[in-house]
Amino acid sequence: MAGGSGYSNGHQDHKFNAGRLTNPAEMLEDEICRLRQHMERTYLEEDSLRSERVIEVSRKLDKKINEYMRYKLRCWSG
Repeated sequence: MAGGSGYSNGHQDHKFNAGRLTNPAEMLEDEICRLRQHMERTYLEEDSLRSERVIEVSRKLDKKINEYMRYKLRCWSG
């Protein structure tokens, strides 16, 4: 994961992060929440949904949500 500070502990579906084990879904959910908050702050600063800064953060959020959905599909399908 880009910018991740956790390291692999030998299990594909778990990471060690800030002293606790978290699964990738939790990490993705946290990142989605951070990006959503960042997008909201950027919108308030720019006062426009059409601002290039807002659009850029929105695209990052979209990619992270897609990554989360792909991960969940893999989990659900076996």
